Amino acid sequence: MAVSRCVCKNVPFSSIQSMSRGGHATLEEVTQRTGCGTGCGMCIPYVRVVLLTGLTQVPVLNASQLARVLDGTLSLPGSRTLQSH
Repeated sequence: MAVSRCVCKNVPFSSIQSMSRGGHATLEEVTQRTGCGTGCGMCIPYVRVVLLTGLTQVPVLNASQLARVLDGTLSLPGSRTLQSH
C-alpha cells in the first residue's frame, strides 16, 4: 500500500512533484498553493518525502522509517539520492 495524495484536499503527489522539479518548492509554498497539510495534517511528512525524493507513491511508513527518510539515512525504492541537511 502506498500514499499518493493529500486526502483532505484531494491533491495528488504528482502535482506536488511537478511544483518541486528543480528543488524550488518548499513545504510552505506547497501548503500555500495547494492547501495540503491544512486539513488533518497527516500528509505533511509524506509531502516532505515527495519534495526530498521526487516519489509520487510513498510507502506507508512507521515513525522510525519516516525519520530516517527525512534525515537521509534511509532510501526508498525509486527515489533520488537523498542528501542530509
